[in-house]
Amino acid sequence: MMKFRVVLFLGVVACFGSLRGQSLDDFGRIALRNRISTHSALPREAATLLETRMSQLVTGNGMASTGVNPRFLMTAQIDVIKKDIVAGPPQRISQNLEITLSIEDAIEQKVFSTVTTPLIGVGTNETKAFIEALKKINPKNGIYKAFIDEGKTKIIRYYQTNCEAIMRQATTLASQGKFNEAIYNLALVPDVCTACYQKAVALQTELYVKRMNAEGLKLFQQAKSLWAQAPNKENVSQVTGLIARIDPNVSFIQEVNAFIDDVSAVIQAQQQQEWEQQVREWEQGVREW
Repeated sequence: MMKFRVVLFLGVVACFGSLRGQSLDDFGRIALRNRISTHSALPREAATLLETRMSQLVTGNGMASTGVNPRFLMTAQIDVIKKDIVAGPPQRISQNLEITLSIEDAIEQKVFSTVTTPLIGVGTNETKAFIEALKKINPKNGIYKAFIDEGKTKIIRYYQTNCEAIMRQATTLASQGKFNEAIYNLALVPDVCTACYQKAVALQTELYVKRMNAEGLKLFQQAKSLWAQAPNKENVSQVTGLIARIDPNVSFIQEVNAFIDDVSAVIQAQQQQEWEQQVREWEQGVREW
């Protein structure tokens, strides 16, 4: 089962090119997507530093900091409480800030936990003042651990409460032919939610097989239709190209093999007829000579 799950995850990642830079470890762990509030007018360099600190807060407390799960966010709001000009030389800027971090459910618009801390930064310009202030965010500070733990507990509770709804949604998506989306959503269930995780793994396996059969059947029907239109050697490469893309583990593989045998028999018969025709033409040429 573990080997199959690894293969399944590889298939999921292959289907979502936007995940290329993310580790498969992100699946199976509670994941938070970092977001800086649009009300926080941070310079680009300061925003980059803040994103790094946010990632350190999350990963340092056993969670995944990634965009893999669009539902759960860690949002940062920066408020400038006071800004002073400090006489020089050189003249410097002092900024008193408040940073409010919150863990949220982006879909249901619920806040699971929040923490607010004051920061002071001094620099020769506003950007450097922001950076000096944000450098003081210590990922090892106990207040952040408590903040993360509270959010983690409530996210686990979400999966425990909504597990059946998640399974139903995945089944519905699969019935609409949206197998990749269904498998992806199930892969996001963290392994710390043991009961729901096990259900998700079982359903992923089931849907993976259904996807394999559905995609294989579509290819098989295309191959048969193409062959019915032109059952000849000129067409055989396209037909066999479609057949080659069918997973050999599909439930109807015997039908596929029987079709391959039929195609081979037709091609062999045509080649035999062409050979016999060439022989007759040669014999006729000899007699005339």
